[in-house]
Amino acid sequence: MKTVYKNISRTDRSLRTYQQHAKEDIFSAWDECDNVMFQMPTGTGKTRLFTSIISDIKTWGIQNSIDIKILIIAHRIELIEQISESLEHYKVSHGIIAGGKPRDLRHQVQVASVQTITHRNNLDTAKKLNANFIIIDEAHHSVANSYKKLWEMFPNTKKLGVTATPWRMNHLGFSQVFDKLIVSASIKHFIDHGWLSPYIYYSIKDSNHIISDINNIDEFDSEGDYKISALERVMDQHSIRANLLQSYLTLAKGKRGIIYSVSRKHSDHICEEFRQKGINIVRIDSETPRDERRLYVQRFKRGLIDIIVNVDIFSEGFDCPDIEFIQLARPTKSLVKYLQQVGRGLRPTANKCKCIILDNVGAHIEFNLPDADRVWETEFIGDSNNRKRRKVSASSVISSSVERNFDEGSGELCLIEDIERNISPVLDNSPERYLWHEKDDELLKTLYVDRQCPIDVLTVVFKCDEACITEHLKELNLFK
Repeated sequence: MKTVYKNISRTDRSLRTYQQHAKEDIFSAWDECDNVMFQMPTGTGKTRLFTSIISDIKTWGIQNSIDIKILIIAHRIELIEQISESLEHYKVSHGIIAGGKPRDLRHQVQVASVQTITHRNNLDTAKKLNANFIIIDEAHHSVANSYKKLWEMFPNTKKLGVTATPWRMNHLGFSQVFDKLIVSASIKHFIDHGWLSPYIYYSIKDSNHIISDINNIDEFDSEGDYKISALERVMDQHSIRANLLQSYLTLAKGKRGIIYSVSRKHSDHICEEFRQKGINIVRIDSETPRDERRLYVQRFKRGLIDIIVNVDIFSEGFDCPDIEFIQLARPTKSLVKYLQQVGRGLRPTANKCKCIILDNVGAHIEFNLPDADRVWETEFIGDSNNRKRRKVSASSVISSSVERNFDEGSGELCLIEDIERNISPVLDNSPERYLWHEKDDELLKTLYVDRQCPIDVLTVVFKCDEACITEHLKELNLFK
């Protein structure tokens, strides 16, 4: 009997409305094809969404006595650890397949490093998994050779790739690996509805000499972004670092934030200058030990650290709503990096009226503002000729700023855009008291009586606590 995937999707009252609709769209798309890419902005809950998808799949497997195997793929250990923590939070038992991690392949759900699972030494392990579903986090990386091996290893598996930015530097698209793209609402929509924080955006003017210095860089890495060595020569200068400090002191003093730097060397120099002004700032990068990194993040959340300066480490997968400002000190040719970086500051909190974005490299001139309309469908299909540089002058965007005078080449930042919040932020995502329906009763009876699932498993399926489950079982005269 053919599986109807849209029927696997269940109503999850712990999801936001747009997440529930997205989940239904994804399951329906699997009825049409095997490989689905889903786009949703940074900070809107992609990990929470695919956790609910996993719960539905496991429930369906129990109902139909199918031993379902689900593989979650990520490309960095920080992302693997974050996914694991999220699964633990929602009581989804799982194993981890990554270098240096103990393995337990008995779990239905495995979180794997793409480099580890596709390595020739682990082919037998991958074969034993016999995955029915694969979820790929940060799926804009999925055209890399290591990911392509997944398609060879699991040709008939249902795959879901999730990303905030389905965009490639060469604009060749993703249609060679994914069959369909599902696009969520825009960043502007999420801000307007209170799911993301509004922002106030400051930047250097397009006449600033820093812009021309960046544009004159002609050394690029294998992916097409600026070479670090070239960026260091241009950006790691005392006068430019002084502008970073002055921008912070003028526009974001006393607020907690993230600075994106060029390199470890650049980070150290920024830290030195900020500390001279009594600012509590630390550096974190890929070489910072995990325990030390976690300690810094904890201290940051508690307000004991003002600023974390880093090299790309918090571009993907870093969840910390307490960020009050973002400062861009690293030019990039990647729209993915730009949106990931500014997106880290757009999670709403009760104490944050707006996120302050300090663009000291004029990134918006290259990529437009964070809430600009973007046609992701075009990027998904791909067009190798679509390499036009997007120019937006500081004077051409909507601004509520008061007219000010700026000297030619000044490092002072100009107000570019000031977004007002239309409604209050949505902060409490906790579900209301569970309302039981007939379909729930049928499923509860199947799982508890026929499949003999323990109550702690039922709490995961129905997204309510043990007391709620026990009470309803008693109402149905099923409790043992």
